[in-house]
Amino acid sequence: MRKVLKALKSSFVRKWLFTLLAFMTILLISFMVYTHLNSSKVLIQEYTSYSELQTEQIAQQLDSEFESYSRVAAILSLDEQIRIYLGTQDASSLFPNIHSWMYSQTSAYVEGFPAIDSIYLMPYYEKEIFSSKSNTFLPSRHFDDTTCLTVEEAPDAITLVPREKYGKYPYLMTIYLPLQQSGNKSLIVVNIDISRIPILDSETEESFQKIYIISDEGELLYRFGQRDMPESLSAVSQLKHFNNTMDFCSEYINEKEGYIYVQSHSGKYPWYYVTVTTPQSYMGKTYDFHSTLVTFLPWLALFAFFIVIWLAMLITHPIYTITEFLENPQTKVPDNISAPETQKIIRQLINYVESNQMLSRELQHQMDMQNKATFWALQTQINPHFLLNTLNLIRSMEIKTLGYEHEAPEMTLCLSRLMQYALDSTNLVSLTTEFYYTSLYLNILNQRYKKKLHFDIKKAESISEARIPKLILQPLIENAVFHGCSPRLDTSNTILVTAAKVNNSCRIIVQDDGIGISEETLIHLRNKVADMKNIPSNSIGLQNVVLRMYLTYGEDFHIEIDSVPGEGTGITLSFPIYLE
Repeated sequence: MRKVLKALKSSFVRKWLFTLLAFMTILLISFMVYTHLNSSKVLIQEYTSYSELQTEQIAQQLDSEFESYSRVAAILSLDEQIRIYLGTQDASSLFPNIHSWMYSQTSAYVEGFPAIDSIYLMPYYEKEIFSSKSNTFLPSRHFDDTTCLTVEEAPDAITLVPREKYGKYPYLMTIYLPLQQSGNKSLIVVNIDISRIPILDSETEESFQKIYIISDEGELLYRFGQRDMPESLSAVSQLKHFNNTMDFCSEYINEKEGYIYVQSHSGKYPWYYVTVTTPQSYMGKTYDFHSTLVTFLPWLALFAFFIVIWLAMLITHPIYTITEFLENPQTKVPDNISAPETQKIIRQLINYVESNQMLSRELQHQMDMQNKATFWALQTQINPHFLLNTLNLIRSMEIKTLGYEHEAPEMTLCLSRLMQYALDSTNLVSLTTEFYYTSLYLNILNQRYKKKLHFDIKKAESISEARIPKLILQPLIENAVFHGCSPRLDTSNTILVTAAKVNNSCRIIVQDDGIGISEETLIHLRNKVADMKNIPSNSIGLQNVVLRMYLTYGEDFHIEIDSVPGEGTGITLSFPIYLE
């Protein structure tokens, strides 16, 4: 406590303390006002968003369920014995055990899918019907499911139809899958008891969220405890908000008992999924929580006050201690300073001169690392590695379509090899390797300019193994073509690349006979590359080449730019010969 009172005498400590107290007070008051004014609105918005999300998930899940039952019908249509039964009158003579086979196939799906009520197989001759429910062939005259469509009445494409069955299930969804064989039409029927679909089977009278299925025509196809098919929307008062002109809508209805109405159209079928959610229980629990929070708010404020004092002391104590030390400097760390962080800071102040050398070495190390990072960043600019696999695929497609002799596959191969060369992690390569890939790049340029460029590459054998940064010549050749030759492209344009050994150094010249550079532009260009240390790391083109060469060879690298307007431009690179 004595230390606290002593620290409070400092204006710096008091400033921090009052600042934190003001901040915490404003925060608590703002929280109370916001909670009081916006809790109901926020709760309604939150629960509306939750209901919208739930409805979308229900719609997707039910669409997926109906789609899975359609796949059951499709799978049955692929069974060879079922197809023979549906398309042949004497199927029993061909396959004596066909009845047991079809029963095993259909009953597997009836047992595996709780919502599948039964499966009918209706052959084209309509003398009998196979029913998975009765496990037998029923003569057509004894088949009394009058609401089920016959083979002739069924549509010519797979269709889902809501209907009754024997008056027992007023909410069946029936899938009709017609089959055409030798000009004869047969039918596979899958009856789905909607109330047994898992997401609907869990619904009860007490459920706070009710689910409905309403047709595009505004008829109620499904609700919990439904007794007619279809029903009028007037059977449920909350469905008066149904609007078949909108695929999706949601609304909070503030009536005697508020509820949230959400409708979402099926993504595959001609009906809507509608939910009516009553959020009172959820909101009541949340209001209880807020009441409890308000009750404990004074205690929370008191606790926050002590936390603020502790934080103020924790934040300001090291600075307060260092300030006292600076006012009364010593040659060693005072004994009354126990905090290791504060001791470290004071020790650094005392040993500043000794640590300065260490910091200088660290700075030099950081500069070296930065140079390496800059070098790799520059190289990454020409590493379009994401294209390599695509280029190989394109070449295969070109060969398949155009043949090996066509120019397109060859050009794609050149580009693919060039990209693979760029992706290689190796930094320095031999002149032989660099000139080979330079020739690939020249071939690509020549194809682009319809073979109106002439290239000549000359290299002395004595420096063929000299090391050079890879892809260093490509920007120079690109500048020569685009800025020198392309403005007046004709059959006389030539790019000459030579490499020779001069006084224990390697000299590479890229020469073109293009339009040249004006005197003013040439002076400006020379000035841009003169100060190699200050070239920005994000530069491209000629500056990129200069910076990479400087990072590799240092002060031993030199560049010369010569040009005569109307006659051409030459760029000379001179650097030491490095051998592996």
